[in-house]
Amino acid sequence: MESQTSFRTQPSVSEDARPVVVRACDMCRKKKIRCEPTARGCNQCTKYGTSCHFTPIATKRRPRRPAGFRYIAQLEQRLRGVEALLGDRSFEAQTVPHISWPKNQTTPVGVLDTAADFSTLESVITDRVWPRRAPELRPISLPARQQLPAKEVALELIEDMFSNYNRFLPLFDEEDFMRDFHLKYETSHPRDAGWWACLNVVLSISHRLRSICAADPTQDHILAYGYVQNALSVVSELNVSDRSLSAVQALAGMACILQGTPDPEPAAMLTAAALRLAQAMNLHREASPGLTESEAEKRRRVFWKVYILDKDISLRTGRPFGQDDDEMDVRLPSGAGLEPGNLDLFNRRIGLALVQGQVYKQLYSVRAGRQTASQRAIAAQELSSLLSYWKSSAQLELPEESAILPVRPLSGEMVHKVVLRLTYIHCLTMIDRHLPPTAQSWSSQELSRPQPFPLSPSGSFCVAESRKAIRLVEVIPQGDCACVWMLLPAFFAAASSMLSHLTQNPMSPTAISDLGLVEPFLRLLETLARDPSTLSQSEQLVRMRRTCNSLSLEAKEAVQLFSTTPPASFM
Repeated sequence: MESQTSFRTQPSVSEDARPVVVRACDMCRKKKIRCEPTARGCNQCTKYGTSCHFTPIATKRRPRRPAGFRYIAQLEQRLRGVEALLGDRSFEAQTVPHISWPKNQTTPVGVLDTAADFSTLESVITDRVWPRRAPELRPISLPARQQLPAKEVALELIEDMFSNYNRFLPLFDEEDFMRDFHLKYETSHPRDAGWWACLNVVLSISHRLRSICAADPTQDHILAYGYVQNALSVVSELNVSDRSLSAVQALAGMACILQGTPDPEPAAMLTAAALRLAQAMNLHREASPGLTESEAEKRRRVFWKVYILDKDISLRTGRPFGQDDDEMDVRLPSGAGLEPGNLDLFNRRIGLALVQGQVYKQLYSVRAGRQTASQRAIAAQELSSLLSYWKSSAQLELPEESAILPVRPLSGEMVHKVVLRLTYIHCLTMIDRHLPPTAQSWSSQELSRPQPFPLSPSGSFCVAESRKAIRLVEVIPQGDCACVWMLLPAFFAAASSMLSHLTQNPMSPTAISDLGLVEPFLRLLETLARDPSTLSQSEQLVRMRRTCNSLSLEAKEAVQLFSTTPPASFM
């Protein structure tokens, strides 16, 4: 008994060093009665003459496993497998998807985008990053990636790109890029995914610029597309394992290039990936402490470039944008390293993107669809005033047509100004569709009369702006199909606005001339539709062509009915 009671009064330590305590003797615990220990045992055992024995009970138990721990363990195991796969992957044997080029095929609107198999291009992106959207797509061959040019040739291409495109839309920092170029070019390899993708994006853009001026752009188109393939081969690495500014720049650069294709889906997906990565790096917030002003400025420029892509693609495709304006506080780019005129052009484009985001949110979002037509009309009136204010502050007027149309090819700055104006026209027509009829009745005298504040962009004003825009079809380089595909929605918006106006106002004194202005765009649609592969790849082109043909037929019938001019003059 002595040993037993001493065992109870002293704490015991188990084999795993967990402290234990004895609550009651075994007999009392079994009978579920109160145990009153004494020096000779407990009172109950002494009373009944039974052996009193105490068994220690551990108080510290192992922590309970959380709910769903088995699923978490499976995810961790899969993550370790992916990391091992990426670490063991051999880039020497890596190949990039190849798109076959149709032989003996010519087209007046360019070779790269009309001859390439863009449905296969979409499968490249969906196979590597996102679930396959179209299971009926056929398999593709995987030849070796395109070889990089000699360093001297690459240097010329890079200088062309930075002296033209990057001056107006600064996606890359020239000083940083050139430093990496001289250090890494000879050893450039897909294993360095961020640098590899940025280098190939710059080379591709440079060849696209050269194709505009070339008499035969075929070779430049092929090379440009080959470098895009090189960049696309590391999209998965950029999304999964690379969290750097160069990764965001590469994804945004690929999205810029793929904007000029019949299918906007690849550009939209790459833009979304670039935006999510930018948000993960807090590029949408003002620079964190510890960054120099130069580093903060680089981050701002990259974010705003992605922001422009996000809002532009959203309004063009009718799908939600990824960056909410209420969830960002980054400042506008400063003038460091940029010419004043180029900075103004960049900031004007940012301002227009802000308006584009509000147009989608207030007129075309799911929430806007639940509102009444009158509520949307009120929102459209406010947006039209906002867009008018932007136009007046942006000084968007282009030089006279006589100074623009004969120029072949356009200068880099003029191309960006034309793109800015056409983007404005597209936004203008998207607002005009929701304005009430009473707001669309500005007369020509009201349009020509000086106003203390810009008139609401509606009705006759929208048609007048559309006339200016549709004339720019003659300015866009027909050999640069990428530019054509990128601006096609703006031309369609201008043409449909003019044709709808003619249907409602067939007695307009400008009816005959307006039909003539629309004809070049209708011929452009027919030219694009002659290639069966392009027509099958672009649902957008099919809708535009069907709508424009229907509107054109109605407008011509209405004008012919009310016009004294013989039909042959405009039919």
